[in-house]
Amino acid sequence: MLNNCIKQVVTATIITPAGKRYVGSNYTTKDNGGICPRAEMKSGEGYDLCRDICGQIGHAEVIALMIAGDEARGSTLYIEGHTYACDSCKKAADIAGITSIIIGSPPC
Repeated sequence: MLNNCIKQVVTATIITPAGKRYVGSNYTTKDNGGICPRAEMKSGEGYDLCRDICGQIGHAEVIALMIAGDEARGSTLYIEGHTYACDSCKKAADIAGITSIIIGSPPC
């Protein structure tokens, strides 16, 4: 069962040049009874707790890249619910061939 992240729900949408959309989110696989292990931490700190305690498979960007596979090459990545892409997500996007990362909602 997937749960929404308690601290901050992030959604990443990849839009290919052909207009296909691939969406990932920072869902968790464990229910911690509404308690976030990172509640008092700044954004960007303690991501290991998301994985180890909450069972988060990956950041929204990485999940979207996994879903898109090779179709991510040449695409644009939109991030909602966060103000930046972390270094590891930027690196993953670069390796996948994403041409740009935009903070904000994708076009309709």
